[in-house]
Amino acid sequence: MDNEKIKHIINYYNKKEEERCPFPTGIIKVNLKTLETNIKKIHNFANKKAGKKLLFLLPVKGNAYGAGITAVAKFAEHTNLCDYLGVAHLQEAYLLIQEKIKKPILILAQSPITKSGIKYTVKHSIEHAVSDLNFLYKLDKEGQKQEKKVNIHLDIDTGMGRSGVLVDDVLSIINKIKKLKYIHLKGVMTHFPVSDANTKKAIKYTSQQIKKLVSLKTIISQIFKHKIIFHSANSGAALEYPDSLFDMIRPGIAVYGYPEPYGNALKLQFNPVMEIESEITLIKTYPPRHSIGYGRTYITKNKEHIAIVPLGYGDGLNRKLSNNFYFVVNNKKVKSVGRISMDQFCIKVNSKTKTGDKVLIVSRKHHNTARQLAEAIDTIPNEVICNLGNATRLRHKYIYQTK
Repeated sequence: MDNEKIKHIINYYNKKEEERCPFPTGIIKVNLKTLETNIKKIHNFANKKAGKKLLFLLPVKGNAYGAGITAVAKFAEHTNLCDYLGVAHLQEAYLLIQEKIKKPILILAQSPITKSGIKYTVKHSIEHAVSDLNFLYKLDKEGQKQEKKVNIHLDIDTGMGRSGVLVDDVLSIINKIKKLKYIHLKGVMTHFPVSDANTKKAIKYTSQQIKKLVSLKTIISQIFKHKIIFHSANSGAALEYPDSLFDMIRPGIAVYGYPEPYGNALKLQFNPVMEIESEITLIKTYPPRHSIGYGRTYITKNKEHIAIVPLGYGDGLNRKLSNNFYFVVNNKKVKSVGRISMDQFCIKVNSKTKTGDKVLIVSRKHHNTARQLAEAIDTIPNEVICNLGNATRLRHKYIYQTK
């Protein structure tokens, strides 16, 4: 793809973001070059391990893990980085279709089943994971009304314990699918709950799941004569389980820069796609023994310079970071002091700090990546970037830069 087309996409979505959020309290920088590099790294690695060219589903659910669903999807489509776009629910598919995105869309989770939703799904040829007969029959009925085949992916619960048909019920539902005139079995899928965990117990569990799908693949392929896309590999499996590389991979968190840091993930060196910054809006000098914020959880010990940053838990910044994390101002770490409020938080700065100085909330260079934030509050990077990336008061800014 030539640079002019990339510039056009970036300019278009940056303008949309400026219109959506003209007065941001922070900026989410999304480096599409980094996204491209991460995708190519894991795709090429998996192709080599599989010994063939695998299809690639790019998950853009959760607002593309906070990076912006429509901009990421449009960029991936125009650079031909993926074969499918993966969303969680119909509303996300709707957003892509509104942007005239043409790549096949697969809804991975169980959306609310409504008449209007099923009608829209069939009309726009959206592919859907299916876990039960009720949904299957409704799709078939709507396919009959619109006189068109409905592509589905049978979701099999090999051990995830969430959506999906239980293994013992697969043959029964397969035989029913075969009899339905307006249903086309496009794919068969499963999902792994612990493929990113590097323990003997997790490795054994994931390996057992893969064996179950391999056995079912043999049976299903005998029943249906057409080519079916079998897929299972999320980030952890694509990197560490070659036997999970069937026909398509769908790594999510790795392409956004935060796979679990061991094994092949470390060798390939994925980089975070997003960096988040705000700025100091106010600095006050407090005397000793002055409380800061709700609950009076921080008391100044001496004369202290306290700065206010206009982000809070209303923007996805977890309250557990209160008094518990260091952000970055002017290339120096500064501590969060007092409780994080809905709309602002405080940091301890020095006499040289000025209003307007940038505050790095999430960055790559200063040991405050989303992984460090996640570790501080006992969660995962996925949650951190999704929460911050979905804040309405933050503006996305798209760039394409080699770092």
